[in-house]
Amino acid sequence: MTTVRIPAGWPATEEEARAVQDELRERVVLDEPGPPPGSGHVTGVDVAYDDERDVVAAAAVVLDAATLDVVAESTAVGRISFPYVPGLLAFREIPTVLAALDALPCPPGLVVCDGYGLAHPRRFGLASHLGVLTGLPTIGVAKNPFTFTYDAPDAARGSASPLLAGPEEVGRALRTREAVKPVFVSVGHRVSLANACAHTLALTPDYRLPETTRRADALCRQALKEATRARSPLAEMAAADPERSWGRSLFERQPVPVTWAGRVLAAAAEDVGRTPEIEAALELAGDRDRWSRGRDVFELVRGRGHTAWEQPTEEQRLLLRLAELVGKLAHNESGPPPFFDHHAGWQIGPLAVRLAAVSQDPAARDRIAHALGGWPADGSGGAP
Repeated sequence: MTTVRIPAGWPATEEEARAVQDELRERVVLDEPGPPPGSGHVTGVDVAYDDERDVVAAAAVVLDAATLDVVAESTAVGRISFPYVPGLLAFREIPTVLAALDALPCPPGLVVCDGYGLAHPRRFGLASHLGVLTGLPTIGVAKNPFTFTYDAPDAARGSASPLLAGPEEVGRALRTREAVKPVFVSVGHRVSLANACAHTLALTPDYRLPETTRRADALCRQALKEATRARSPLAEMAAADPERSWGRSLFERQPVPVTWAGRVLAAAAEDVGRTPEIEAALELAGDRDRWSRGRDVFELVRGRGHTAWEQPTEEQRLLLRLAELVGKLAHNESGPPPFFDHHAGWQIGPLAVRLAAVSQDPAARDRIAHALGGWPADGSGGAP
């Protein structure tokens, strides 16, 4: 089993992650048919999470495409490399999936992801992301249609219908077993949609899901179980990450975390400036009766916040991110499900430290430190 660190320079914010998607999406190859079904190797990749322990495990299982016998397998574990954000899930998985693929003793051939390729709001799901980074032909076979629409295929195995984003076909709903709910196939990289569906049928002789996914799912779950045992290498790695552990410890010490987060936001905003969206987050934090509106405030900041400044500075971008976190915390505290990532509050401290570090005003740094309750100790989070 390979132990993986979060790569240097890995996106830390949603804005950074979307910029990476925009750049890499231009490299997706859609005009190649891909390898013929039943030939060479076909590899399944899948991941399993333990959010409480901040651990992700990935597995890669290589099958002989003709017989579906296992040829090779590998696993990797690492820290979760990005918070849970719909549409950006690849950034939580890619480092460990790449490590698992790199550890294989043979070429993987076609890679089948338990997820999406072009069937993604930004047309760049895990299968496309992984394909561009590795150069391998990839497809996505998902269990549900995400936000897209489709007409139910005929009941017979092999029946298919378009998976649609408005008039655009982004994949297909494919019946792999008679009268059983379809799977949702999309192109990742260097494979045609027709060939992706043919591969999926070749990989599902007995079950709804491809054999690649079934075997990788079982293997990554076992790897996660082993990785989260006491004193595993991954536990040692997490303990050695002082910024994240400090942020969590700081957050969990707060008697009223939403109010505390609002004080930090107010201290940071005094030097950077207040927009109506930031004001909404501050009002939310200061009034417990408003906390159930946390998701609305989060969406307000996310939707309109970045247009408040024509060319936002790094300080302004960080301030908006802080305002988003206030909305997340308030919703998690009192709003209805679904909730945001449970460790959103752990990011408050490190994010405020980053804000103070880019500030040119010593008084602003002092205000942020006072609102936080102090900087992390030397070597434990990067105090300015």
